[in-house]
Amino acid sequence: MTRGIRHLVAALIATLGLLASAGIASAHPLGNYTVNRAIGLAVGSSGITLRYVVDMAEIPTFSEFQLIDRDGNGRPDPTEVASYASAACSAVRANLDLLIDGSTVTLQARRTPQLSFPAGAGGLSTLRLVCEFNARVNATSGPRTITAADGTDDGHVGWREVTISAGPGVVIETSNVPSISSSAELTRYPTDALQTPPDVRAGTAAFHLTSSGLSGPGAEIPAAPTQRSTADDPLAALISGELTPAAAVGALLLAVLLGAGHAVSPGHGKTLIAAYLIGSRGSVRHAATLGVTVAVTHTAGVFVLGAVTLGIGQFFVPERVIEWLSVASGLLVALLGAGLVIRAARGVTRKASHADPHAHPHPHPHPHRHPHRHPHPRYAPQSLDLRRRNVITLGLVGGMVPSASALIVFLVAITTGRLLFGLLLIVAFGAGMAAVLGGLAVLTTALRGTIRAPGSLAAHPWAGSAAKSLPLASGIAVLVAGLGLSIGALARFA
Repeated sequence: MTRGIRHLVAALIATLGLLASAGIASAHPLGNYTVNRAIGLAVGSSGITLRYVVDMAEIPTFSEFQLIDRDGNGRPDPTEVASYASAACSAVRANLDLLIDGSTVTLQARRTPQLSFPAGAGGLSTLRLVCEFNARVNATSGPRTITAADGTDDGHVGWREVTISAGPGVVIETSNVPSISSSAELTRYPTDALQTPPDVRAGTAAFHLTSSGLSGPGAEIPAAPTQRSTADDPLAALISGELTPAAAVGALLLAVLLGAGHAVSPGHGKTLIAAYLIGSRGSVRHAATLGVTVAVTHTAGVFVLGAVTLGIGQFFVPERVIEWLSVASGLLVALLGAGLVIRAARGVTRKASHADPHAHPHPHPHPHRHPHRHPHPRYAPQSLDLRRRNVITLGLVGGMVPSASALIVFLVAITTGRLLFGLLLIVAFGAGMAAVLGGLAVLTTALRGTIRAPGSLAAHPWAGSAAKSLPLASGIAVLVAGLGLSIGALARFA
C-alpha cells in the first residue's frame, strides 16, 4: 500500500467517525487558532522558580514561523531557534509581575529557553516554548504573600492558567489558584473544560517558611509532546501524502463528505434556515441559489483569510476576524427575522381590515330590482414569497465563517507547492456544506407543500389557525436567535 493510499484510508476512517458523531466530537483540543499560556510558580525557602509555557496551535505557529526562519529556507537552524527563544522569553519576563509582600521581585533567567515544534494537522507544526526564571527570597519568619501576574495580551484566545506550589522548606497556607496544573502544563487539556477554558492570568498565595524542611506536594514537570492531537484532522490529512490520480479523486470525494459532516455539526444556522424557510415560500431554485451561495462564500472566506495570514500573519489575529464574522452572521439572521416579522404582521393587519363588513345604503328607495354591480377592491395578502436577496443572505449566514481545517489545507497547500490541489479540496469541502444546506431548503419546501396539500393536516380547523400564525412565529424565532448569536459572539471579546 503506497503512502498516498494509506493517508486516504486514514482520512476515510476519520471521515466516517466524524459523520457518525455528527460533529459532537472534535479532533481539536482548543482549536487551530489558539495561543495557550501557563505559569507554574514553585516557592521554596532558598528561592522561587517560575516556569512559563506557551503552546501555540497550527495557525499562529505558521505566522510565527516566518519570524523564526529569517533566511526563509523553510528550516529553522539552531541559531535562529536560539535567537527567537531568547527574545520571546525576554518579552515574557517584561510582562510578568512577581511580588512578595507587595514588593516587586526581579526575575532572572534560570536556564536556556526550550523551543520545540510538535507535529500538528496536515504536516504543519505547532510551537511549544518553555521559559524558566528564578528569584531570591529573603528568609523572614511569619506569614507572607506572593503574587504572580501575566500582563501578556496578544489578542489570541486560548487557555490561561496559573499554579502556585510549595517547594522545600515552605508551606502554602491559602491560595486562590491550584498547586497542580490541570492541563499538565498545556500537554493534556481536560475534556470537560474545552468549551469554557480558564482565563486565569494572576494568582496569589499565603505561605510561611518552616525549619522542618517539610513542604507541600511539588508539581511534576511533564514531558513536552512530540505530536498534537490536532494532527489527526481528517481534512488536513487529505493534502499530505503521495498525489496519484486515484488518491486525488478519492480525497476530493472525502472532502465533500467532510463538508457535509461539517454542515450537520452544531452551527451554520441550519435550524434558523429551516425556520426562515417555514415562515416563507421557497422553491427548488431558491435551494440551488442557497447552496451555491454557501459554497462560494465559504471558499472565498478561506482564500481571503489564508492570503491575509500569509501576508501579515505576524500582526493579524485570525480568530478575532472570525468572531466578528460570527457577530455579522448573527445580525444578518436577526435582520432576516425582523423582515419576516414585519411582512407577516402586515399580512395579518391587511387581512383583518378587509374582513370588516361594509354596506352600500341607497339614499332613495328602489321599488324595483335591478342588478347592482360595482367594483370591489379585492384584498391581496402580503406576499411572503422568498426573495432572492434573502436567499443570498441565508447563504452568507451558512458559509461566511470559514473553518479552521479548510484554512490549514490552504496554508499547507502553499508551503508544499500543491496550491491547485488544495484549492480543489477547499471547493469540494464547501460543496459538501452547500449540498446539506441546499438539501435542507428542498426538504423544508417539500414538507411544507405536503402539509398544505388537500386532505392533509391543514384541513383541520386548528391546523388552519396554526398555519396563519406560523410565519409570524417563525420570524420571531429567527429574530431572537439571531440576536442571541450576535450577543454570544460579542461576549467572547470580553
